[in-house]
Amino acid sequence: MEDQIPQIIIKHSIGNTINIANNLEIRASTFLSANVAIGDLLLPVDNASDFSTGAILVQVTSTGFENSEILVATSHTTNAITIPAAVFAHNRGDSVSEVRYDRVEIYKSATKTGTYVLLGVAPRALQITQSITSILDTAGLSTDYYKVRWYNSASSAYSDFTDPVGVESYPDDSVASILFPTYKAMGISENDTIIDIPFGITSLNEARKYVGMKMYGVRQAWQQVFEYPIQLLAGTNYVELPDDVDFSESDRSVLAARFLVGNVLTPYNLRYIDKRSWNQIAFSVMGGTTSVLANIGATSLTLNSVGDFPSTASGVAYVATTDYTQTIMQIAYTSIDLTTNQLLGVTGITRDIPIGTRVWSRPTISQPIYYTVYNNRLYFDRIIPDSMQGTNVYIDYYKKLDEITTLDQVLDEHYREIYKFYLRYAVKYRKDLNLGQKYPDPDYKKFEELIKVLYDSLYTGQDTTVITG
Repeated sequence: MEDQIPQIIIKHSIGNTINIANNLEIRASTFLSANVAIGDLLLPVDNASDFSTGAILVQVTSTGFENSEILVATSHTTNAITIPAAVFAHNRGDSVSEVRYDRVEIYKSATKTGTYVLLGVAPRALQITQSITSILDTAGLSTDYYKVRWYNSASSAYSDFTDPVGVESYPDDSVASILFPTYKAMGISENDTIIDIPFGITSLNEARKYVGMKMYGVRQAWQQVFEYPIQLLAGTNYVELPDDVDFSESDRSVLAARFLVGNVLTPYNLRYIDKRSWNQIAFSVMGGTTSVLANIGATSLTLNSVGDFPSTASGVAYVATTDYTQTIMQIAYTSIDLTTNQLLGVTGITRDIPIGTRVWSRPTISQPIYYTVYNNRLYFDRIIPDSMQGTNVYIDYYKKLDEITTLDQVLDEHYREIYKFYLRYAVKYRKDLNLGQKYPDPDYKKFEELIKVLYDSLYTGQDTTVITG
């Protein structure tokens, strides 16, 4: 790792967590030319001629995948690499790379320039099924420093040490930038068992939630997310909203939704309508949802309701896709059973239909024009056609407040400094529960004043539309 600056982050809560980015230095790469089973002793590859001779480290499957592993290769030819035994199964086309290191050692010191001592056992295997290798020092203090070096188990070679990294090496906009200066100014000890890091994080969460309640529903620019892509599934009339959207039962947090015409930046904006209006124009939502798995060739289809299908004659139903490789399936039926909620005499089922698949009666299948928001979803007025399978609808929205959990977490709000006043009050209240009964605390009073100033000077850069009636 001498040629790059590794990303090492120290998180302090109960002890220190050392997170090391798994940016493996790759010397050469190729691909598997055939599948590999667990226990196989050879890796069939396209071309390993660029790999080093002798014992080397080879990573099979890219970092972050569950079957990614690093093995010590004893030898190789152009099209085969000899290994002890594959721990996981791998597929043809998976990457095979010669990497420089597969393990790591962490050293710790009480001061930046002090004596560093090996932390725990050595060397530790890199956790390459994840994006980071995470190691916990349960006795770590916020004043401790760490440095790291990597190890090659094939050649027994070590890298140079990194520069020392301390717990206090946090961004200026992080939780630590609020917590540590406040504690230091109030004389709170590092080893205080009552007013500790978890208490401070909890207090900051309280302050943020309090500000959020004071400005309930008010859009704040630092919470906006633009051009968020959501893939469309043909045969459906909705997409799931992001998990972090603030309000999911109305468009209060959704600014806009659009398609990109011809894959160029020429947005086709959908028009928002409220749910009541959507009910009047969305005539294509008739049908039902499968309640029983239907296999290929099935002659009946069980739905949650068949009330929207004509009961006097045979007809055609349209089955939504459940995978991006599929197209909308048309099936014929000869009759319906209103008691069992079944389409009978069915023909044309050419793939398995899972439970929960939407089946339409006389749908309008074309590019949507309108949308509404409810039930954690963005609903369209029409059914997505096959021609739009797998394409994106882009939405602009406001996200909900993130919970603070670690000291390195970034506070996006530009007014984060006001939390120091609430934190100072929380510390004093922790020491004296009668604080609020004796007199108005000046720090809490200042916190309230600053919230009012904030509310009176908000600017979102977005127009707000209020629909009444």
